[in-house]
Amino acid sequence: MDDLFLQSLGRRLGLPDSLEEHLGRLAASDVNAFLLEVFHRQAGKVTPHALLAAYRKNQMMQPSAVDAVAFREFELRWLKAGREVGFQPLELSPVAPLGSCSAVGTVHQHKVLSALRGAEVVADCTNIMALEAGLRRHAAGFPTAPVQLCAAHRHLRTQQINTPGFTPHFGVFCLTTAGRDTGSFLFEKENIARHIGFYLHALREMAEKPNLTIVLKSLDPDSGPNRVFDAVSEYIRQQFPETPTAVQHLPQAQQQYYRALQFGIVWERNGKAFPIIDGGLTDWTQKLTSNRKERFLGSGIGLEFVWKIQNRQIG
Repeated sequence: MDDLFLQSLGRRLGLPDSLEEHLGRLAASDVNAFLLEVFHRQAGKVTPHALLAAYRKNQMMQPSAVDAVAFREFELRWLKAGREVGFQPLELSPVAPLGSCSAVGTVHQHKVLSALRGAEVVADCTNIMALEAGLRRHAAGFPTAPVQLCAAHRHLRTQQINTPGFTPHFGVFCLTTAGRDTGSFLFEKENIARHIGFYLHALREMAEKPNLTIVLKSLDPDSGPNRVFDAVSEYIRQQFPETPTAVQHLPQAQQQYYRALQFGIVWERNGKAFPIIDGGLTDWTQKLTSNRKERFLGSGIGLEFVWKIQNRQIG
């Protein structure tokens, strides 16, 4: 919502001051009560015919094209695989606290479906897993042993999507590891290798001889070497010598979501390259717990996208 719209709306409402000033003075409880009444009145105007028309034209509300039973079985295989290597599966809520993506990450709130009662529809479950991990680690006194979580979840994002195979809501599988800085970049090396190793093994178990490439992106500071990337990239090459590794360099200023290092896995199939996995280091648990020694690693695979590739709905 831009300033011009707020000014125009304020004039239409006959407010002597700018609407932005009035909004800034409202308590969260007042905003919630006001919006509850607004949506109650709006819903009261909806007819059954209009309801069907709204359902028909809004992509965010359409069912997924996947086979519901087959895809649930596919999700379950990934959850079981995560549990077998020490990641605790979570069944997450469909909603999260308002600002879960924008407060610690860089996602604009306009790309998230904001809701009432201080909530928003989950658009990135690694943010929610960071909240859960932060709570657990704070309660345990920030031990050296990491908190490892995994989840299969349906995300919803509101931005316009015109890419074949991509839809406003989609199934993903995510891994997160929250732990302690133990020196010599051990947390970063061991856990990034653990995430990458998990995905490589799972994909090779679930697809016949997939052509996979590890992509390591160095998010370089304005000056000086990227010591995290240098340590991790060498370690990854040593751990997975049989898998090709591609290296890219980007200024940290161009990628504010991850810190220092981002990784991915690309699946080449039928002459097309599909970037199906994305992950990296963030400072979210440092911010959430006000503890600079905390480290957080999150990664995810577009599970629905992979399912569509395997079932020849894409590519």
